[in-house]
Amino acid sequence: MTFFEKLGKVLTANIVYTVVLIFGLILFLYFANGDLIGGVLTALSALVVYVCIALLYQEYKKVPSKAPVKKATAKKVSKR
Repeated sequence: MTFFEKLGKVLTANIVYTVVLIFGLILFLYFANGDLIGGVLTALSALVVYVCIALLYQEYKKVPSKAPVKKATAKKVSKR
Protein backbone atom coordinates (compact mmCIF):
# COMPACT_ATOMS: atom_id res chain seq x y z
CA MET A 1 0.00 0.00 0.00
CA THR A 2 1.47 3.32 -1.02
CA PHE A 3 1.57 6.47 1.00
CA PHE A 4 -1.20 8.15 -0.97
CA GLU A 5 -3.54 5.15 -0.69
CA LYS A 6 -3.09 5.11 3.09
CA LEU A 7 -3.56 8.88 3.25
CA GLY A 8 -6.73 8.67 1.16
CA LYS A 9 -8.20 5.99 3.42
CA VAL A 10 -7.41 7.94 6.57
CA LEU A 11 -8.82 11.20 5.18
CA THR A 12 -12.05 9.57 3.98
CA ALA A 13 -12.51 7.59 7.20
CA ASN A 14 -12.19 10.79 9.26
CA ILE A 15 -14.13 13.22 7.09
CA VAL A 16 -14.86 15.67 9.93
CA TYR A 17 -11.15 16.08 10.71
CA THR A 18 -10.42 16.44 6.99
CA VAL A 19 -12.95 19.25 6.58
CA VAL A 20 -11.65 21.04 9.70
CA LEU A 21 -8.06 20.64 8.42
CA ILE A 22 -8.93 22.17 5.05
CA PHE A 23 -10.86 24.99 6.72
CA GLY A 24 -7.91 25.64 9.06
CA LEU A 25 -5.46 25.74 6.17
CA ILE A 26 -7.65 28.22 4.30
CA LEU A 27 -7.89 30.45 7.38
CA PHE A 28 -4.12 30.14 7.91
CA LEU A 29 -3.40 31.31 4.38
CA TYR A 30 -5.97 34.11 4.67
CA PHE A 31 -4.55 35.50 7.91
CA ALA A 32 -0.96 35.05 6.74
CA ASN A 33 -1.83 37.27 3.75
CA GLY A 34 -0.49 34.65 1.38
CA ASP A 35 2.96 34.74 2.96
CA LEU A 36 3.41 31.04 3.57
CA ILE A 37 6.91 31.17 5.06
CA GLY A 38 6.04 34.02 7.42
CA GLY A 39 2.87 32.26 8.48
CA VAL A 40 4.67 28.99 9.16
CA LEU A 41 7.34 30.76 11.19
CA THR A 42 4.65 32.53 13.19
CA ALA A 43 2.82 29.27 13.84
CA LEU A 44 6.02 27.49 14.89
CA SER A 45 7.02 30.28 17.24
CA ALA A 46 3.54 30.22 18.80
CA LEU A 47 3.87 26.45 19.26
CA VAL A 48 7.26 26.85 20.94
CA VAL A 49 5.85 29.50 23.29
CA TYR A 50 2.88 27.27 24.15
CA VAL A 51 5.10 24.26 24.92
CA CYS A 52 7.47 26.36 27.05
CA ILE A 53 4.58 27.82 29.04
CA ALA A 54 3.09 24.36 29.59
CA LEU A 55 6.42 22.95 30.79
CA LEU A 56 7.10 25.91 33.07
CA TYR A 57 3.60 25.61 34.56
CA GLN A 58 4.20 21.93 35.31
CA GLU A 59 7.44 22.81 37.09
CA TYR A 60 5.68 25.65 38.94
CA LYS A 61 3.12 23.21 40.32
CA LYS A 62 5.92 20.95 41.63
CA VAL A 63 7.57 23.68 43.74
CA PRO A 64 6.19 23.71 47.28
CA SER A 65 5.06 26.98 48.78
CA LYS A 66 7.28 28.35 51.56
CA ALA A 67 4.48 29.28 53.91
CA PRO A 68 3.27 26.24 55.87
CA VAL A 69 -0.42 25.61 55.83
CA LYS A 70 -1.91 26.09 59.29
CA LYS A 71 -4.96 24.18 60.29
CA ALA A 72 -7.71 26.24 61.77
CA THR A 73 -8.63 25.11 65.27
CA ALA A 74 -12.02 25.69 66.72
CA LYS A 75 -11.99 27.51 70.04
CA LYS A 76 -14.37 26.33 72.67
CA VAL A 77 -16.61 29.00 74.04
CA SER A 78 -17.21 28.53 77.74
CA LYS A 79 -20.72 29.10 78.94
CA ARG A 80 -21.17 30.80 82.30
